[in-house]
Amino acid sequence: APAVRDAAARGAPLPFWVARGSVLLAFVTFAGLHWAGLLEPAEPGRSWAAVGLAALVAFALLATARLARPLRLIAATLIAIAALALALLVGGLADEFLRPDRWSALLTGAGRGIEALPGVTVPYRGVDEWTRLAIGAGGVALAVLAALLAFWPRRDRTGFPAAALLALVTLYAVPAVVLNTQIEFLGGAVLALLMLAFLRLEKLRMRDAPAAGAVAVAAAIGALIAAPALDGPDPWFDYESWAVETATARSVTFSWNHDYSPLDWPRDGRELLRIKAREPAYWKARDLALFDGRRWRQDPRERGENPAAQLPASPGNVARWRQRIEVSVRNLRSDSFVTAGIATAIDGESSFPIGGGVFNAPDGLSRGDSYTADVYTPSPSERQLRDNTDTDYGDWMRSYVAIFVAAAGSGATTVGASVGPSVPHRVVWPLWDEQGEPEAERFGDTEGSAERILEDGDMARVWALAQRLKRGSSTPFEYVERVEALLADGFGYSERPPRASETLDGFLFDSKIGFCQQFSGAEALLLRMGGVPARVATGFTSGSFDDEQREYVVRDLDAHSWVEAWFPGFGWVTRDATPAAAPPRSQAGENAGAAGSIGLPGAPNLGGERQSDPNIGRGTAPDDGGGGVALPLAGAFALVALILGGLAERRRRRLLPPPAQRPLAEFERALRRARFHGGPGMTLSRIERELSGWPGAVGYVRALREQRYSG
Repeated sequence: APAVRDAAARGAPLPFWVARGSVLLAFVTFAGLHWAGLLEPAEPGRSWAAVGLAALVAFALLATARLARPLRLIAATLIAIAALALALLVGGLADEFLRPDRWSALLTGAGRGIEALPGVTVPYRGVDEWTRLAIGAGGVALAVLAALLAFWPRRDRTGFPAAALLALVTLYAVPAVVLNTQIEFLGGAVLALLMLAFLRLEKLRMRDAPAAGAVAVAAAIGALIAAPALDGPDPWFDYESWAVETATARSVTFSWNHDYSPLDWPRDGRELLRIKAREPAYWKARDLALFDGRRWRQDPRERGENPAAQLPASPGNVARWRQRIEVSVRNLRSDSFVTAGIATAIDGESSFPIGGGVFNAPDGLSRGDSYTADVYTPSPSERQLRDNTDTDYGDWMRSYVAIFVAAAGSGATTVGASVGPSVPHRVVWPLWDEQGEPEAERFGDTEGSAERILEDGDMARVWALAQRLKRGSSTPFEYVERVEALLADGFGYSERPPRASETLDGFLFDSKIGFCQQFSGAEALLLRMGGVPARVATGFTSGSFDDEQREYVVRDLDAHSWVEAWFPGFGWVTRDATPAAAPPRSQAGENAGAAGSIGLPGAPNLGGERQSDPNIGRGTAPDDGGGGVALPLAGAFALVALILGGLAERRRRRLLPPPAQRPLAEFERALRRARFHGGPGMTLSRIERELSGWPGAVGYVRALREQRYSG
């Protein structure tokens, strides 16, 4: 305050640290509150914390002014490191990540969050913690960077004002561009005034301030009037299209319906998803519940049903195997949510159920999207399934023991391939605990036994095989085991199978070579013919487990197809007959050894007998014995400030001139701050004449001259 009053009295500019610091804090407040709107719910408290942190940084850097230059630069560097660490904490980072042993995880996660930003929709409502951190901490970091640049010590001056202004403008421009606001022109006018003040206020003489302010306000008003007329219908640079194209170029999509020709899924190791989960699972995108006579595909009749109807009537098991997963989309485009088992609810994006515990994504999923899902993922042990004698399936399971079969000579091959008499028959098998023969239906009418249709049609060999396997089985699970044992004996894996594998009959009896679609399709077909409700599921194996981030990394190599079989009391249980050496299964096996099995054939630590890591899915849980570092960091920052302050005061006293010369030394510092360069031969009398326009300054110089040369 005294410095301001003195400047006003003399008509001189404000001290630079007053002018620059006040405008900096006003700028950070204005831009930071706009930045807070990038997250939903908005977090204005974080913006006010950024203002306080920027003020602390500016004060700390100014406090180093009396240090020797090498020591001053060291001090400034330490202040910058501490300030950026505090910026991350204010931005929402868990303090455990500031420990050296967690820096690798911090860099990986932060890079992932920044990488996702081009495809993120704002305000961001997602749950991905790294994306939220990239947005929240990004604003705080820009404020801190601006303060560092504004007051960074240099040899002949202080700071890099132009670079600091660039950081401040970025802090405002990003939300102004990507958010729809109703006062963008007014915000632009305020931005222009702040920019002008940041660059010129410290050079403006106080007596000229009213006139300069009036001119600036008039210019801003003129700009407000002209701006709407200059605002064209098309942007100069369509950043939204660029962001979409950039994200899309790296993203892949999958066609989940079965097609038994050579596999054409992308297989280049691209990261598609990150999933936090308490227990590993197969991540499901679609259910294929309809066999159309040739292949498995999604059943269009499964739409809008209550997902809870797919849960077993066993509250204990439902409670045991229910979990919430957090999914972050990386390089995947999908029209359905990737979840696991039976999804009962989706949070974070618009959705609606399409049957089988699967949810559709009306707006599509793409890079940067994230959501949480409540899922039921049963993983009973083989022993639990073997001891289960319950065969009370219920009538609603009949659609899961039915397939379409074309009659011999009909010319029909699949549902929808023909009309009239050649439409394939729908054959429904009796459930396991029922007696009777499979029945044929067409156009909704029962036509009696399907024996003739099966024996004369394309499914004759498959039906005979199913009968043979069932005759040696006493329980549904024993039948499932026999089917899987068959597919494990003499069958090979290839993503380029021979032509005979383009039908499931040819795969089972002729080529015996295929990939996950053939293995899962054949298993589901045989299970239905044996009266065991089954369906095909498609999506991804559990992927690899990231120990640092405590989450599963799913890549395109993990794309997979498997079977879900219904066991009363447990519900839909994952079964996988694809050879364990197949690429997606082998990755799941490696992961199972590190993070727990998902109870699949051939996997170690089966089902209910495994021990899982309780910290899986808790991305911010510190390691055992770890502690918070926010308070220690703040204490270290304060200690450094005290040490530097003590050193500075000690040096200041040591370098003080003798008492008689102190007024002159103070005057020389004032001249340097005012950027008054007199050159060689300059005397106090000449300076007094040069400053004749400022009476206060003339009086000060005259008093100094008289004191120095009197007596």
